[in-house]
Amino acid sequence: MKNECNIIRDILPLYAEKMVSEDTVEYVQEHLEDCPACRAELEKMSEPVQPEPDIDTAPLKRMKKAMLAKKVQTVLCTAAVLLALVLSGISFLTAPEYFDYSPELLTVTEGENGAVTIAFSSEVTNYTIYKVKDPDDQQTVYHVEAWTSLWDRIFKKPGAQDVSVEEENNKPLMILFSQYDSKSIGAKSVCIYGRSPQSGGWVALTGLSLGYWLLMNVALFIALGGLWLLLRRKGHSSKWLERLLLIPVAYGLGHVCVLGFNTVSYSVGRDFQLILAIGILFYCAMFFALNIYQAKKETQQIRKELSKG
Repeated sequence: MKNECNIIRDILPLYAEKMVSEDTVEYVQEHLEDCPACRAELEKMSEPVQPEPDIDTAPLKRMKKAMLAKKVQTVLCTAAVLLALVLSGISFLTAPEYFDYSPELLTVTEGENGAVTIAFSSEVTNYTIYKVKDPDDQQTVYHVEAWTSLWDRIFKKPGAQDVSVEEENNKPLMILFSQYDSKSIGAKSVCIYGRSPQSGGWVALTGLSLGYWLLMNVALFIALGGLWLLLRRKGHSSKWLERLLLIPVAYGLGHVCVLGFNTVSYSVGRDFQLILAIGILFYCAMFFALNIYQAKKETQQIRKELSKG
């Protein structure tokens, strides 16, 4: 009987699918009439297969993606802040400290063929000399600036080298030394060689453009802030305005890091480049911080969905 049950159970899958001959069908039916165990096995085969519960994996995938983005952007945000602080420190250390003229600061020596050599003292680590147009077109005019910086003093940078200038087109040479005062909007020019003008004198104007740029960014912030207040309930527009609002904020932070709350600069090119570089780093940091905040909100929302499910 046991061997017969084993044979029947081997045949039952084919029997249930009606894939056996008539003789086999009769044989199986005769056995099933007298064997409750094999009948139960056939009934079990005939029961409909229950499908596995459909588990929605989309929320889990979204959560995994949001958590990964949060980790990556946290690293990038931290790196951007650190780089901005490092660049701000370099800006402070290398900020020019301009000298006032004194006979000990530099000496002017006449050479052959109308050439004039300017020799700087050892405390001067940097200088600029550039030609300017004489309004009367009577002289060859040069302006000289001399400065040092905290960076140069810390690392004991050697003093500036001597520089030579010549008159052009047989026009007598005049050399002016520019003295800067951080509290004024102009710089007094001292004639250190040649014939000084009888009246009027020369004044080197400070760079005011950085102040104008700062005012433009303040105006941009106010305009974008007003738009954001009007459209803050419109999701897509609000998100774009939030990112645009970061631009004037980042520029303002860069300006403060380079010039503090001063709007006057005697080295506009250098300062503007540093403001832009630091501002870009701060923008990236704030952009990533905003994305991290939104990723955190998304993660919390997904957790609520999963808990309800």
